[in-house]
Amino acid sequence: MASHNSTPGINNQSRQPGPNYNVPPELAIFILNLRFPEIHDEEPTRKDMAALYDLRLVSRLWKELIEDTPTLWTCVSVDFPTTVIRDCLWWSKSHSLRIWIYYPSTKCSHTLIKHHNLLQSQSHRWKTLSYHTGDQLYIDYQHVKSFLESPAPILQSIDTNLKAFKPEPIVNLAGGQAKALKHLSLSDVLLPWSSSLLHGLETFSLWIHNPIPVKEVINLLIKSPALKSLELSSGDAEGLDDPTPLTTSTLDLVATSLEEVIIYVASPHIISHVLSRVSMPSCKTLEFSTTITTLGDLDTLGNALVQFMPRIAEVLRRGGRTSLLVESDLAHEWSSSLEYDAFRFCFGFSNILVERVIGWIRNLIATLEYQLELEIFLDTSDRQTIEALGKWNDIAKLEVYHGAVSSTHGTDEDILLLDFLGDVRVDSVDGLSWPFPNLHELDVYHAGCDHLAVFGMLNRRYLPEIDVRVLEEQGISVRTPPKVNLRVKGTDGDSTVMTMLKHHWGVKSLTQEELDE
Repeated sequence: MASHNSTPGINNQSRQPGPNYNVPPELAIFILNLRFPEIHDEEPTRKDMAALYDLRLVSRLWKELIEDTPTLWTCVSVDFPTTVIRDCLWWSKSHSLRIWIYYPSTKCSHTLIKHHNLLQSQSHRWKTLSYHTGDQLYIDYQHVKSFLESPAPILQSIDTNLKAFKPEPIVNLAGGQAKALKHLSLSDVLLPWSSSLLHGLETFSLWIHNPIPVKEVINLLIKSPALKSLELSSGDAEGLDDPTPLTTSTLDLVATSLEEVIIYVASPHIISHVLSRVSMPSCKTLEFSTTITTLGDLDTLGNALVQFMPRIAEVLRRGGRTSLLVESDLAHEWSSSLEYDAFRFCFGFSNILVERVIGWIRNLIATLEYQLELEIFLDTSDRQTIEALGKWNDIAKLEVYHGAVSSTHGTDEDILLLDFLGDVRVDSVDGLSWPFPNLHELDVYHAGCDHLAVFGMLNRRYLPEIDVRVLEEQGISVRTPPKVNLRVKGTDGDSTVMTMLKHHWGVKSLTQEELDE
């Protein structure tokens, strides 16, 4: 070990000892534990350690307290200077360690290998391990593999990302000996599915490019009955592991502890398979995102959601509205209100038109005997998408972002929302009407709309009462939309325009707020 009376080179600034304060040891330890907690949500930095070494210079009391408090030294980053790593391993004594190897800024392979060897020698003390290579490779695969396969019997959490290696390697993490493991996150790396580490987990996350091995995921739920969180992500829709659509709704397994399920895969059949085969009575969060290739994919997903329909019904009963994020012509996301915590859902769809998604949602809600009411978060100016949305009576609120009020193509493919909202439709039978016929709330706060442009849209969307009466006396029906609750970004010097908006006959209420930075 290095000499522990010297200050390592964390930075090059000279330090002068501070005053010799007589602080009670108990209070000093309390303060130190607040400033340098044993459990870090993020990788500890050189700056953190420099502050700790500075405190050692305050007085002999502080120096002795810091060096004799092992919990201050249990979080170790490979990015620390070599002397600091040695000090951490020495002053943490026999306490368990939290190891961080995360996109190291130390590019020297010789130094990295030296640090790996130091930390590897204490693998029997590892409690948590976060190992992320980043995009570039600084040391060879054999060193990485040897490090990750070090026996670590008390390891409780592994978070591994080996994106620098292609194809995704299979690594026997912790030598398969981490019997206390509860949390396992794998990204661009695989573990042998026969590994004993897959028994008794509480959280499991798998992010890979190849197809998700669904059968092994089902087996994982059997091996880990206490699993609370399951995250799966894959970019590949093809492969032998993509299950065929189910012909039965039989639930084969009950995952009583599972509270969170997140599945991002290209194939909807993988989602349907998991949700149809596994009963999840305790699930509080359900998220999935997938690519739709046929309308039958939507039907399959709808059938797989049968067990969740009572919880979706409760969301509707409590919150009323659900949200639909529309960012492009073929990417949409339907979700519950974030205000209701008992159950939250978020379903993403790509490669499908928005009207088909809304139709699917409406059919799903109809089975619950609820009237669909949507709030749309709109961030696209795609003409086909906006025109499709404008036909639905189910849309009660529009929250508009910059993409919906600025042209991206500069061609007829785009339509600006404010222009569209003010467009009157003339029909020989139905008379005059406007798009979004049931719109009660319009929020342009994030869109940066010109207030005069908003006022002009209101003038076109809401005819004065005297004009409506004249038209109706001529036998022309006028289907005036409901008055809106309007929210805009307020700025200095526009009080006249704000007054005009506030008193417009089409505005029920006006909320003016400054834009958050």
